[in-house]
Amino acid sequence: MRQDYYTNSKDYINRWVVSYADFVTMLLALFIVMYAILKIDNQKLTEIQQKMQKTFTGTTNTEYVTKYQENLMQNNHYGTEALAKLFKDNLPQTKSINLVKDPRGLIVRVNSTTLFDEGSAIIKPQAKATITEIVKVLTKIDNPVIIEGHTDSTPIKNTKFPSNWELSTARATNIISFIMENSKISPKRLCAVGYGEYEPVGDNTSISGRMLNRRVDIIVLEK
Repeated sequence: MRQDYYTNSKDYINRWVVSYADFVTMLLALFIVMYAILKIDNQKLTEIQQKMQKTFTGTTNTEYVTKYQENLMQNNHYGTEALAKLFKDNLPQTKSINLVKDPRGLIVRVNSTTLFDEGSAIIKPQAKATITEIVKVLTKIDNPVIIEGHTDSTPIKNTKFPSNWELSTARATNIISFIMENSKISPKRLCAVGYGEYEPVGDNTSISGRMLNRRVDIIVLEK
């Protein structure tokens, strides 16, 4: 009776060996799988990934990107690179207009002295042709557009505009009004913003810097 008790107790105590053996076996299997994965070259790994993606989603990365790009083009919604090429190919070459790539999209930067007289928000008659050329390109696409007015830091000497903020905002708004009157661009695509002297791109202590800061940025958003 006593012998059976000790035998059964010993068997109970040694049961951990079975669980430990199972754990070691699973760990060994995991290392084997990891080693096998390391031996697969990148090309085969990419092929496996694409096959798995196609199984679950019905398309591969390449096919998805292609379809996405086709969809954008069908909707006339251009990315930054396509926007840069479109404006470069369709706008006349002039020193008063610069194309600047931006995280938001493409900036069509126009020197404000080309568009307005000093201290004025009325578009010059000769400047309307410049805006019209830009509008012709905008009608080819469906991207949203922000019109930003900017000035230098020189205080305005005009009773009509208490500060450069009002002046820059009025200029941006008047350009939108011109676009609305002379094109069929949806007003839902347009937005006017005035920054005054608070978003400079040049040094306001120099003449050349102040000239750079006096500008209108027509930002064609990528998204």
